[in-house]
Amino acid sequence: MLVGKTAMSQRGSVLIMSYLVVATLIVWQTIDFQQSLMQARSATTFSDTSRAFHLAEAGFHDALAWMRAQPAPPSGTLAFDPFLGTTGCSVADPTQPPRAPRTLGTDQFYVCVDPDDNNPTTFLDLYTLSIAGLAHNGQIARRITALLRTESFARFSYFTNREELPNGTNIWFTGNDHLTGPVHSNDQFNIKKNPIFDGAVSSTAGSINYYSGGPPADNPQFNGGLTLSAAPIAMPLSATPLRVAASSGGRWYEGNTTIVLQNNGTMRVTNATAGLSNAVVSLPANGAVFVNGGNVTLSGELEGALTIGTSHDIVVTNNVRYHCNPRDPAADPDCLDGSGQVTHNDDVLGLVAERNVVVSDSAPFNVEIQSSIMALNTSFTVERYWDPANLNGTLTVYGGIIQKSRGAVGTFASSTGQKVSGYSKDYYYDERLAGTAPPFYPTTADYEELLWQEN
Repeated sequence: MLVGKTAMSQRGSVLIMSYLVVATLIVWQTIDFQQSLMQARSATTFSDTSRAFHLAEAGFHDALAWMRAQPAPPSGTLAFDPFLGTTGCSVADPTQPPRAPRTLGTDQFYVCVDPDDNNPTTFLDLYTLSIAGLAHNGQIARRITALLRTESFARFSYFTNREELPNGTNIWFTGNDHLTGPVHSNDQFNIKKNPIFDGAVSSTAGSINYYSGGPPADNPQFNGGLTLSAAPIAMPLSATPLRVAASSGGRWYEGNTTIVLQNNGTMRVTNATAGLSNAVVSLPANGAVFVNGGNVTLSGELEGALTIGTSHDIVVTNNVRYHCNPRDPAADPDCLDGSGQVTHNDDVLGLVAERNVVVSDSAPFNVEIQSSIMALNTSFTVERYWDPANLNGTLTVYGGIIQKSRGAVGTFASSTGQKVSGYSKDYYYDERLAGTAPPFYPTTADYEELLWQEN
């Protein structure tokens, strides 16, 4: 009997253990199922949130493409939906009624563009773009905010349509050249030896034309990066906004005009049509001066913000500088207040010629121009740059040079690289131009992204 009870007890223990094992397996299977379900739900949520973000991103790129396709930057100050052509959308939440979405299958995205309230009175326009992407039948939302600003040509330290003279002769960057700031050409760069580029460089060409076939003989340094096959940037045919501003609130002169800038916020103007002979004239309040039907002869020292344009040439006969030297304002007493703090460093000058900007052969042996220079048709160049009798020192430009065709300022011996005529170049980018521009300076058809973030 004792043996039988023991056997029964053992069989009962085995049965209990079997139940425990089965129960444990069921628990583990339940946990595993729940984990799999949670992982599936997590994967679905991740997929939905990723899709919502990509929808918002697509909405941003669509809105940016729409703005680039417009003949002019959007006017007014009311927020609007660029695709529905309606106003009153909410930048804080573009999905709020009465908005209607753009749909991609069951997914949606909303776009709202809000022009800055100061746009009507500023030179560069700002726009806030708010985009929402909705996935999973609108249950998952991701939002993007971007701040765009119209792009000024003044932001370039160097820009050309063509890297050659009007007669088709290539102009070369050589080992004597050192450029800072953004550089762009709608043409192919010609490189001899080892020029240095410290800013971002882009060219619409797919390659570089090397004088000696490339490295190691030609070894340029692109310290800010090089982009080939870049999109072209069209130059304007005329300085239309500057013309309009000069004729309505600025200063408009007819015929050849001589302007000598003065460091007290005035300029001396000689213009026969207006009966002016070295007359002291205040700078226009809106900063716009235009000369129609004649050349501008220019020199002096500027205090203020000014853009000088002409339908003909701008001829620089002497140094053109700022009253406060932006190259080292802390060392210039004209930039400091009574306590030695830099409080005046906002002098800015734009030179826009619808033909050429020319350094006269009467200019000093060494000459400096502090300005953003733009020659719409054709070049920034030096008078008689090709003449060995016109052998000068250094041409310093602090600002930027934008031109249709690259102009020559001197020549060099191909065998030695030694200067034969004209000036040596010493060009510096005025980094202030990355965030501002001279009054009514021409703009590109593009926008700068100042801010891009997910809310």
